Amino acid sequence: MSEQSVLTRTDADFCSAFKRTIALCGDQAAIDFADRPSTSFSDLQQRSLRLAQAIEGRGVQPGDRVAVVAGNGPWIVELILAAAFSGFVLVPVNVRLTATEISFIIRDAAPRLIFVDQARKEVLDDFVGSKTALLDVAGDLETLIDAASDTASVRLRSADDDPAFLQLYTSGTTGHPKGAILSQRNISSIALVGADCLGPMHAGDVMMICLPMFHIAAIDLVVFALARGVLMVILPEVVPADVAAKIAAHKVNRILLVPAVIRMLVEHLEARAEKLESVETLIFGASPMPEELITRVANVMPCADLIHVYGLTETSGMVTYLPPEHLACGQRLKSCGRSFPTGEIAVVDADGKKLPPGTVGEVIYRGPQTMSEYWSNPAATASAIRDGWFHTGDAGYLDDEGYLYLSDRIKDMIKPGGENVYPAEVENAVLKHEGVADAAVIGVPDDKWGEIVCAVVVPGDAEPPTLESIQTHARQELAGFKIPRRLEIVDALPRNGAGKVQKHVLRERYS
Repeated sequence: MSEQSVLTRTDADFCSAFKRTIALCGDQAAIDFADRPSTSFSDLQQRSLRLAQAIEGRGVQPGDRVAVVAGNGPWIVELILAAAFSGFVLVPVNVRLTATEISFIIRDAAPRLIFVDQARKEVLDDFVGSKTALLDVAGDLETLIDAASDTASVRLRSADDDPAFLQLYTSGTTGHPKGAILSQRNISSIALVGADCLGPMHAGDVMMICLPMFHIAAIDLVVFALARGVLMVILPEVVPADVAAKIAAHKVNRILLVPAVIRMLVEHLEARAEKLESVETLIFGASPMPEELITRVANVMPCADLIHVYGLTETSGMVTYLPPEHLACGQRLKSCGRSFPTGEIAVVDADGKKLPPGTVGEVIYRGPQTMSEYWSNPAATASAIRDGWFHTGDAGYLDDEGYLYLSDRIKDMIKPGGENVYPAEVENAVLKHEGVADAAVIGVPDDKWGEIVCAVVVPGDAEPPTLESIQTHARQELAGFKIPRRLEIVDALPRNGAGKVQKHVLRERYS
């Protein structure tokens, strides 16, 4: 790695990291999106400074909230930088939520400005008033940038100035989302360690961003690119044909996807006997990748190193990674790796005591990426952050060498007859049934056992499976008390914007 490509440890805030990129890579292309001309890093800096000045001119002060309710596009990158430069707190909102859910977040965050695209404008019309302005993310944003002239008035902020930089709402898999407050220092920490461990990434690399940019995973990619001078090829949404075409056209060599999308992309490539040889790093998260899919990825992306990551909104995204050599040789396929060197992962019991290797408990994290708090929710903050450790709510265990294996969400655990059943273990078994394309496992009330295991299944191309066939298949891998006693067949599983199954929706539906 060249010295020029390294984000130094003196870059304690996001502005410093980006200014270093401008000095080294200013004339290089920063963003490619749709049919718009490519934007250089220098142009991106000027546009973002002008946007920051214009937003300040609308009366927005450091610490005020500015929301964006829009699909993927360069505007998200420009608003992230404008927030870093001028000190307002950016609130990216999940555009896949219902109108009621979006309204909840807007009321909770109380932004001074809302940037919105035409597809969501009607949802937010009721919020326009004396304290809130609604602006079109395309037209009005361009007007603001064009009208601004005095970027010298923008005071570049630092990590010490702004304890709040982004307010990202949790996925809400267990109820109402909470606003996790992340600082410049949080984001700079992931920029530093992630770009080193997940590549390493260099100026001149090409990264595709097709995951939704309201999600911390995509924001992490933006941060990596801005800190290292990496070209961002942004797609408005995930369409396998478009993903494949853009990768081929731009020789994309870095990409992050969830396994469900990877499967769709692989199927698209296989059907056309195409290969994507430019991809050097394929990062994936949200769930492990089945061994058969890893083999198929190797066939259609023969130069790609696979890296499994794990993280949460509250930890500024990724906190563990499994290096590619493990996946390449079939080792630790179900592990999401070890902690980044700047943080620490542990597993504890209900009393907060650390558990020995191999024992399932709650996964906790301590490090510079931990959020400061949940917005206006001190009780939830106190519950989540204890003695400097963030309690993830995920169940898992560490092996003797510190590699993390996730079991499930603590709240998703099922207790038939007092036994502990982690749904992920049952899901892994059910997914191996030839008639199952997708599956989720939940607990539903039962008069005799208190709770029983229910499998919610999306059938494959063959005949839909029966409960009896699921049970016979699962008995090969699972103890009797873990076997599903109820089966529901559905066309699709409810997922949030991050691709995670919304199990609280399933529990409400089938309980």
